[in-house]
Amino acid sequence: MDLNIPMMRLVILPVILALLCLPQIAHACSCVEIDKAWVKSFIKNYDYVFVGSAVEVLHFDDDIRTLISERDKGYSEVLFKVDSMIKGDYNLKQIVINQFDQGSCLEWFKIGDQFVIVGNRVENVIWNGGKKEDFLSLEEVPPAPPGYNNSIQIRENRKAYHYWKRLARRHTIVTTDMCSTFRVGTEDANLFLK
Repeated sequence: MDLNIPMMRLVILPVILALLCLPQIAHACSCVEIDKAWVKSFIKNYDYVFVGSAVEVLHFDDDIRTLISERDKGYSEVLFKVDSMIKGDYNLKQIVINQFDQGSCLEWFKIGDQFVIVGNRVENVIWNGGKKEDFLSLEEVPPAPPGYNNSIQIRENRKAYHYWKRLARRHTIVTTDMCSTFRVGTEDANLFLK
């Protein structure tokens, strides 16, 4: 068998290099597979479990909000209309969904898509110093100061801070991620709806 070693090196070496770089390029969220026991645990350990659908994209900048609203992918901070409450304040008609610090575990919500949402209530929106200039991105600084669990920390963008403070006065804010949101019609969502 005649193997062309130099030619194989030209093909195999780039493939090996690409595979070595793949973990740094492809960063994905990893969620556990849920079952009835996980559902019971979610309901016990989280503040809110509800069924609802996204009705409005949220962002402190009107132009960016409009741009994001037009994307097909959806958005991670949205106003949800509550269709039914499984756990939480049964009088709530709307809940703000916040996912600032979820990294690769963001769930992307399209307007009208219905989900089972599991999450904790955000108790405080905290200004965490920083520069006075406005930036287009939000930057959080973990950990929260003592006594401020379930808080949103915003720095370097006073517009964003004031926007989220106003939202917190008008709405209940719940933080969640893709591992605790389940599209209605899926097996995982059905476990909550039985």
